[in-house]
Amino acid sequence: MKRLAIAAVLAVLTASAASAQTTPVLRTNALVSSELVLIGDLVDHVAPAKARIPVFRAPDLGETGSVPVAAVLAALRPHDVLGVDTRGMTELSVTRASRAVSASDLRHRIAELVAERLRVADPANIHVALDTPMPTIHLDASNTAPLAPLRGHVDRNGRFDLTFKTDGSNFVRVTGQASEAYESVVVTRPVARGEVLRASDLRIEKRPKSEGQGDAARDLNAAIGMSIQQSLRAGQVVRNNDLAKPQIVKRGEAVVLHYEVPGIVLTARGKAEESGAMGDVVSIMNLQSKRVVQGIVTGNGHVTVTSLAPQIVSATTNRASNQHASAALAARSKAE
Repeated sequence: MKRLAIAAVLAVLTASAASAQTTPVLRTNALVSSELVLIGDLVDHVAPAKARIPVFRAPDLGETGSVPVAAVLAALRPHDVLGVDTRGMTELSVTRASRAVSASDLRHRIAELVAERLRVADPANIHVALDTPMPTIHLDASNTAPLAPLRGHVDRNGRFDLTFKTDGSNFVRVTGQASEAYESVVVTRPVARGEVLRASDLRIEKRPKSEGQGDAARDLNAAIGMSIQQSLRAGQVVRNNDLAKPQIVKRGEAVVLHYEVPGIVLTARGKAEESGAMGDVVSIMNLQSKRVVQGIVTGNGHVTVTSLAPQIVSATTNRASNQHASAALAARSKAE
């Protein structure tokens, strides 16, 4: 008797489990890949033949819509899909799968087409500017082929007018200008003439070759610390001839003159007769002797004269003062 009772219980449990497995269950979310929503997209545990029956029209490619559960049950009833477990839901969402082509993807594809037309080896060196902002284009999820225009034109100057097919019978027309471009240094803020560029003032961007007039600066590190030679607006390309070493000695300003010969270093006060950057040769007036000498800019406000008899560029000296200077240097040498 006990064995019979156990067998009966097992049979009931097995039947209950089988019934639970075959009870239709409504999905929380449905992802569909065609224009029609099938019963099998909405409900689990239905016969294969019924799963292929369409009941709703799908949303547009890439879109998501909500369907009341009551409407789903009403659509299932004529096909004898009954007793559906709704799990207490009141609506479910249906999403149409798609292949999304962003504006960035579209630019890249146009760059490939234009590069072929302009005979540019690397499409990455093509800058594409669209006439109007482009939304994301949605294609059928099964469409994995490169985006190809149905019709269009690209002229020798890079002006393009292309029409692409999207979903169904829809089309999108894209117009704009494409040109050869390279990575260039641009300023991130307005800069005035004479400013020394910092790292935060610069960034690298791909810009049309014409903006740099063939002389665009491309080395970001080389531009940092340089002085700008003309005012630039934010986003403007920096050209090589816009850059110069900063003037650390300025005309009319006081400087320190360093006279250097082997074993001897003398300093004197001077006045810059011209401006100069690090390493430049500039003319400086020695305020004590009133002589104008030439030296090398070695620091901010410092100029070094390395010749024992510095070149005199003014006519205010005489033989006696030369002899006096030589005697002073000799005396200093003996003392040391």
